[in-house]
Amino acid sequence: MPQAARSGAFSRVARTVPSALLAAAIPFLAGASSSEDRVLVLSRHSGEVLAGKDFPVHAIEGRGARDLAETARIAAAAGRPPGKSSADLVVRTDDDRVIVSDPRTAVPPLARAESAAEVQVFGLVGTDRVSIRCGGRAVRVVAPEITELPSGWQTLRDALGTGSILCTGGPWQVRVAGSQPRPYAGVFSFRPLPERTPEAGSTPREARARRGSEVIFRTTLSNYVSGVMAAEHAGLSGEAAVALAQVVSHDAHVERHPGRPLCDTTHCQAFLGTAASSPEVTRALQLPELPTTRWLPYFRGGSEPWEVRRPLAEVHALLGEVQRLGGDGRSLEVTRKTGVERLACEPIRAALRLPSCPTEGVPEGETVRIRGRGRGHGLGLDVEAARTSGLTAAELLRRAYGLDVGG
Repeated sequence: MPQAARSGAFSRVARTVPSALLAAAIPFLAGASSSEDRVLVLSRHSGEVLAGKDFPVHAIEGRGARDLAETARIAAAAGRPPGKSSADLVVRTDDDRVIVSDPRTAVPPLARAESAAEVQVFGLVGTDRVSIRCGGRAVRVVAPEITELPSGWQTLRDALGTGSILCTGGPWQVRVAGSQPRPYAGVFSFRPLPERTPEAGSTPREARARRGSEVIFRTTLSNYVSGVMAAEHAGLSGEAAVALAQVVSHDAHVERHPGRPLCDTTHCQAFLGTAASSPEVTRALQLPELPTTRWLPYFRGGSEPWEVRRPLAEVHALLGEVQRLGGDGRSLEVTRKTGVERLACEPIRAALRLPSCPTEGVPEGETVRIRGRGRGHGLGLDVEAARTSGLTAAELLRRAYGLDVGG
């Protein structure tokens, strides 16, 4: 068509279409969006945009690709096929993503950071003491049914029931027992707990932590690792942060609760909500996975001295008639009238609620004065020592676990 004819046709459209609708339609009429611009990848786990950006799908309706992808994400959770969009777009779902794109557009490959990570949450507090709110559309899915949830704060128990709940447009905001809201970018699901006999010698809190929770939270591996880093060692940076993030991402898929995901307590890895990825987490998740299948422990470490007192009767009930305690930060020497016994420290540290493995313990009257340095169980990666070491992440992992990771 000659240029003059095209101009005349556009003028006729301008005279017959309301101005607001015309403004929305102009990018399509003028050909402003190329196929390269028309791709959006949404995480099925966290609801975040992983690649591309929002673009108009139906100019007249004012609907965008993000809205279409969110609708498809909810449908996929209910086992339904994605809805139709328009003749020149495709909507696809896989295990991890929803993709809205022009058929000619290349879709980025899935990165390890975008894969799923699950964690048992709120087992110590209970769902009736957890409140949640979604700033966008919130739904409960019990396949194949989808139920709209009310806006505003509500208890997790009421919202979840025995299904799964999704929030569009942003993360869930979560308050635990009246705490400040925390972001949880992901999906909450109900998964019944199996019957389990508590371990001998467990305190009631330890038994609850090791039992786990009926609430499973699913997000991306990147969000999970960043959340653990924020909860365990906020502010850590540099090579020590890269090494720790590699360990956290590895441990995310090591079983601590038979047949179930990790818990959100220090029995597994502390997790208090999702967080934005730091450069160190991004780099760690681009490195090869660690060459082991075993659980890799780590601890805060440091050299800050501490001193506590515990009732003599409590120590005697745990260790017998102790005359003296000594330790090297990893094992414990217990001196009794009958001789000296060397024991693994961590069960004793946990039972006596000590900051770290003690280096000294002396009975004084009706108590035992116990001293030590630093924080944690003394096994695996010493994070504070790593922070000041000047070593590379690869060397830190070699020294802590004997792993050959290159670098």
